[in-house]
Amino acid sequence: MNVKSKIDRYAKILFSISDTSEKYESIEKILYILSTLCNTSLIFKQFLLTKRISSDLKKEILLSIFKDLINESEIDLIIYLMEGIDLRYIKLITEKYKKLISDSRGNVKVEVVTAEQLSNLDLTDIEEKINSKINGSVIISNTIDKNILGGIKLKVGNTLIDGSIKTKLDKLKQSMITNK
Repeated sequence: MNVKSKIDRYAKILFSISDTSEKYESIEKILYILSTLCNTSLIFKQFLLTKRISSDLKKEILLSIFKDLINESEIDLIIYLMEGIDLRYIKLITEKYKKLISDSRGNVKVEVVTAEQLSNLDLTDIEEKINSKINGSVIISNTIDKNILGGIKLKVGNTLIDGSIKTKLDKLKQSMITNK
């Protein structure tokens, strides 16, 4: 099984066991903690991966470390993840899991690409217009691209709507060349 298939499978398993918003958030929190710690501390990652320390002892250690942050059932989930998931891919699994949650909630990711940062009022206006056209809620972000002379590019899910001046000029140039 290739890496992408593993990541998809792990994320889908986690998604399938989280049947409420509360569980979504709990699993997302655990994945975030594991991802952050595994990516910043090689020692912590080795602790999680080692077979020399029993799962029960790991559970006790994790409970003492995270006593104010996560509860015992969440620690049990961490133990399950340690035994069943390849922690080398925990960050990618976390991202895929978040995407599955977002998709299940009907969220549509919209990236607004402009030459300069848009005001909150402009972003809200774009969000409202897109909301009126689709079923679901919009998660909007503004990306700056200095290569755009003006206008706007919208990436709505997997669809690109290019209203940039550069693209319009390129189309005009192409039509002039074709009409010669």
